[in-house]
Amino acid sequence: MARIPERLGSLKLVRQIGKGRHCQIWEAEDGAAARPVAVKLIVPAMAGDAPQRKLLAHEFKVARTLEHPTIIRMERTAEDDGIPYLVMELFPHPNLKQQIAEGVEKLAPRLQRIITEIALALDHVHARGWVHRDVKPDNVLAAPDGQVKLIDMELAARASGPLGMLFGPKPPAQGTPSYMSPEQIRGQTLTARSDIYAFGCMLFEMLAGKPPYTAATANELLNKHVSAPVPSVQTINRNATTSVSELLRQLLAKKASARPGSMQAVLQQLRTIRLLERATAG
Repeated sequence: MARIPERLGSLKLVRQIGKGRHCQIWEAEDGAAARPVAVKLIVPAMAGDAPQRKLLAHEFKVARTLEHPTIIRMERTAEDDGIPYLVMELFPHPNLKQQIAEGVEKLAPRLQRIITEIALALDHVHARGWVHRDVKPDNVLAAPDGQVKLIDMELAARASGPLGMLFGPKPPAQGTPSYMSPEQIRGQTLTARSDIYAFGCMLFEMLAGKPPYTAATANELLNKHVSAPVPSVQTINRNATTSVSELLRQLLAKKASARPGSMQAVLQQLRTIRLLERATAG
């Protein structure tokens, strides 16, 4: 298998900091700007794959319409030695999935800021007319002080308006099964409320250490999202407040119309409730 080159244009690759099925994320020194950056590249074995190239180009297109301190900033897209790549802001912190695996109690002192900043990021995405479609802990980087960066816009799609919901084309059922809304699973048209459902799954996981639904098979898991009752987070984490349990019940409603209508509405609730009875580690 072809190796990743040490240089891509003006970039000197320093160390790999993330990976997916077809892409890798590297920290790099940008000789043109004399500063560190992050680089997302398609691995050489997939560099000629048209769908992967299309996803990378789409991610750049979406990200360039966004400008918010809680969203990773994209700088440019380029190709060198046959490898397409994106150059973006470097935010050298682990994602929330990695941090949850170390214990949710360690997140407790930062939880309120983290979840509020994620809500702000999604509110901005929605205000620019997009649905993220892959909201999950893996796609949020979080610093020790609770500052976050939302990443990975490759599945983002234009939100459907009222006419699009009735007559528009149905999007493919893409996403991550542990965080997919019932309407996303059914391949129905999507709105901000679909991201709000995934946001609820993520909040649940940050409190409980696991997503709201787990199963032995993908089909069983998807069926739970569609029909299983919303579990109580307080039975898993006694430090969770009744207020956050009620908020989760709204966020994870099976019918999209029963969820809060916007991330602004979610933010209003977050600003008036406590998530934890005791916001200290340990």
